[in-house]
Amino acid sequence: MSNWRESAPDWFIQAVDSPWEQRFAESGGAKIHYRVRGEEGAPGIVLCHGNAAHSGWWDFIAPALAEDYRVAALDFAGMGDSEERQLVTPDGFANDIVAVIRDMGFDSPPLLIGHSFGGGMSMRVAVDHPDLIRGLVMVDSPVYRPDTDRPGPPRVAKRAYPSMEIALERFRLIPEQPVVTPYAVAYIAETGVMETRKGWTWKARTNIFGHPAFAKHFWEEQAGYFPRIEIPATKLWGSLSALCTPETMAFMQEIAPSHVTFVEMEDAYHHLLLDRPQETIRVLKEIAAT
Repeated sequence: MSNWRESAPDWFIQAVDSPWEQRFAESGGAKIHYRVRGEEGAPGIVLCHGNAAHSGWWDFIAPALAEDYRVAALDFAGMGDSEERQLVTPDGFANDIVAVIRDMGFDSPPLLIGHSFGGGMSMRVAVDHPDLIRGLVMVDSPVYRPDTDRPGPPRVAKRAYPSMEIALERFRLIPEQPVVTPYAVAYIAETGVMETRKGWTWKARTNIFGHPAFAKHFWEEQAGYFPRIEIPATKLWGSLSALCTPETMAFMQEIAPSHVTFVEMEDAYHHLLLDRPQETIRVLKEIAAT
């Protein structure tokens, strides 16, 4: 076990120790795990994690949102505590989100917030199922110009380690960046590892972007989805992001519908939930209120 509690501020410890309800929804033959916080009947928010991550990435963000909202944070199929699904497609992951929204039974359409890969899948839900959500927030989710070079797809090595301690020592952020809040990074690592017959490994799929459905025309499809967003949407990104570079953001602003709002977070990298957690809470609350 790591010693993140020794350096974490009180607000962080209180947030991750706060209670939540475990639920499952069915999507394409897989049980999709999600965490629920907040009072029943309150306006809804659904949180979607990034590639090779899990719903615990929201554990220090969601409790603050749950003060005013009914919040669900899901694990995509094959990640976190959700079941594996043999068919790996963008529509399959988007349907994971749809399944959770419908299973929650919100009184009104929720706000959909996705980080990185989760924001890309959330964008597809916003275009294909606009009746299911009231708004979209894409958190450092890039949309690349189809005819230009872009960063290579992140590869996740799902190795088995002889102990939990060794696994945690090997944990790295993808893309790599300076660790601004070591206690937060240690927390998501500790909650994202599991013991198997072969040893300790990550609750993550290996190399999603290596699957044919993602490797061929995925980024071209994403560039086609973004201009088709018709519901209220916000694009939030870190000024130091390795993925949402100035060139990428210029392209997104070029093709964005006029009703999409752009919000840049200063001094934040791609994983801005980890870099500026309290600032992320403040910004998301402001967006949700509008």
